[in-house]
Amino acid sequence: MKLAYFLCLLSFFSFHALGNETLSISEKSLLGLSLETSPQWESIEAAFLASKSEAMQLKDRFRPEVFAQGKYAENRERPIIQFIPIWSPIKTAQVGVRQAFRGGVSLSAAVGTDQRSAMSAAGTFRDVTTTVARLDLQVDLWRDLLGRLSKAQIDSASLNQERADLEKEINRKAFAVSLRRTYWSLVANNEQIKIYDELKKTAQDQLKDSNQRLLAGVSDKGEVARYEAQVASRKGSALYYRYQHEILVKQLKMLLPELKDKEIILSNYDVSSMIKNVLGCTEIIASQRNIPFDFTRYDEITELIRKTQKEQMKLASSYDEVDLKFLATLKSTGLGSNSNPAGKNVGSYGASIDDMANNNRTGYSAGLELVIPVGKGDTKQTQELLAQKKFDYQLSHNDALIGNTHNQLVKIIRILSDVVIAQKENSEALERRLIVQNRKFKEARLNVNDLIQDQDAFLNSSLTTINTQLEILNTLFDYLVVFTETPCEFNRI
Repeated sequence: MKLAYFLCLLSFFSFHALGNETLSISEKSLLGLSLETSPQWESIEAAFLASKSEAMQLKDRFRPEVFAQGKYAENRERPIIQFIPIWSPIKTAQVGVRQAFRGGVSLSAAVGTDQRSAMSAAGTFRDVTTTVARLDLQVDLWRDLLGRLSKAQIDSASLNQERADLEKEINRKAFAVSLRRTYWSLVANNEQIKIYDELKKTAQDQLKDSNQRLLAGVSDKGEVARYEAQVASRKGSALYYRYQHEILVKQLKMLLPELKDKEIILSNYDVSSMIKNVLGCTEIIASQRNIPFDFTRYDEITELIRKTQKEQMKLASSYDEVDLKFLATLKSTGLGSNSNPAGKNVGSYGASIDDMANNNRTGYSAGLELVIPVGKGDTKQTQELLAQKKFDYQLSHNDALIGNTHNQLVKIIRILSDVVIAQKENSEALERRLIVQNRKFKEARLNVNDLIQDQDAFLNSSLTTINTQLEILNTLFDYLVVFTETPCEFNRI
């Protein structure tokens, strides 16, 4: 009764699949689908773009900028002293360009005007205009001397971007491995379903035979009940593996959302060829006495981490350094304000520029600016410790990942291969025994419980062999996630 209820429930939850387009998949066809639609790939791409954006923002600091501003002001104030004018309206504007260089130098050039009018006891002023052209220079003489820190910041960001490029390529291949891993899990699941379907059919035939034997008076109800229980058990196990199938299909659709409306079925596959390619790949790996750095790109990432750590330590150690800057300004000022016969002072933009051009109005200033940080020592030490610990962890993690993955794979594969050989020998022996036991049962020399025990032993052996083969495959996939450039046929698909 419970089994029937479960079957109805399963049918209810799977009704939406009816009418969906059926898609037959193979390992190659999965890898041919667009990875860019996957949420996992979007995450990989986002991490890459974050590093790229950081590097670009730092480089943008050393690109020229054009700036401009304008202002208009009016007021109706009353002067404290009647001879002092209240300027209104006042119109100001400025336009210029500035550029920071990587050598600790920044330069800016600007032209600004100030035009104002006023009335007072001292006289009338209309459009009195001042125009200033100026050039400002700033040179870092200590903290960023010759661009020491600027270069460290840019180099660190560039190294991070280069590392992100490598990690993106590694993650692309790791994503492909995830697809292949899921695909072969589906194949293993399909083989398990086949075994249970075959055994379920055998159990149903045996139940039918047992009922006939009961009618003939050569068996009892206990034997029939035992076969009925076996049929129910086989059905339940087959349903469980179909449930596992749906879980794996869900995983696949999570990796590739474009499959969400498809009914997935497996196309023809060749397990024997796959095993042959796997063994060929493990032989190539086993032939490498030392860690095959040519097979991986993690060693390149490790080198980039070391370089990045060096640059970050420079930045951290300079946090509380004295900053000394040289500041210089060169400017020329022109004033447009001329008295007319009516006693008014009248100016214009053109008059201020003419004054600047026709008369030497150039001036300059130069000086030093000293900044001495106070109380930043603890922060500096924390930043240095952070840079040390963070990158040391990444370095040790990469070294352990590369070394352990290679050194342990050969041992694990050898053990699992021996296990598969032993399991196959066991399955062959159990299959021969099962033939003999079936003959004895038909000759009434063996009871039903002993026969079913032998059938279960053969079943468990076959399932264990499939699981071990899948374990070997997953172990190799774990290796290929790290050693992405392994030159074997299995890794070229």
